Amino acid sequence: MKKVDFVQIKAELCGYGLGQGTRYCFDGVEELIRQRLESGWEYDGYVPLTTRGTGAIETISLIFRKELED
Repeated sequence: MKKVDFVQIKAELCGYGLGQGTRYCFDGVEELIRQRLESGWEYDGYVPLTTRGTGAIETISLIFRKELED
């Protein structure tokens, strides 16, 4: 049997650029994925949940899967 878990991450302001003005980043996502992998979870991807008016992704949901022992 498999267990699925979702972790929502919101983009945070991380600087200012020339094109679109402000820049947003998903800081800490790689470390969170690494920790989950080390705990036996598998990373299955992400789903964008909300976007800004400019089209930039504001919130994502990371998808993790783990095989449960019977």
